[in-house]
Amino acid sequence: MNKKETFYRVATGLFILNLFPLATQVFAAEETKSVRVFYYNGQNVKEPGNTLNPEYVITVPASLSFTENERRIDTTISMNNLKGERYTGLQKARVTVESKYGYNLENADNFKSISYSLIKYDSSGQKGTVLQNTTPPGGEKAEIGEFSKDNTVVSSEAILGVTTVAKKNFGTYADILTYVVESL
Repeated sequence: MNKKETFYRVATGLFILNLFPLATQVFAAEETKSVRVFYYNGQNVKEPGNTLNPEYVITVPASLSFTENERRIDTTISMNNLKGERYTGLQKARVTVESKYGYNLENADNFKSISYSLIKYDSSGQKGTVLQNTTPPGGEKAEIGEFSKDNTVVSSEAILGVTTVAKKNFGTYADILTYVVESL
């Protein structure tokens, strides 16, 4: 390598190295907005006594899952035709519900419980009735309502009670709601 070539390589290297201190780093500004995505996960109960060729289904919640941020859960019950549309036939049904633990979420590991309420609303959606087992579990069930083409939806919700749980009592708390559909 001759002197001229060495000078050229060194000068090029210095030029390239000097570009980097002149460069400015750019960070893109960012804003975020969270959007709640909701899907009502229902479970269909077929017309009692006619499960092979039902005229209607009663849709009840498939599951309820409370969290610290989700303390109110939609538990609306509806009567639909087999296409999932509003029922317009002549059949009628009564729906009742029973809580295995009397509307308490139980933890079998630490023998603690957290209360919650199941509330049904009148057709205006303004007046609510707290549902309760009228006798110990296995007895009378709380009535959700009677369903027909004139009354296809009963709005209801589950509301979690006070949840101050000591760290030593962390875990899963559960109850079982049993919905019963009776053809009228």
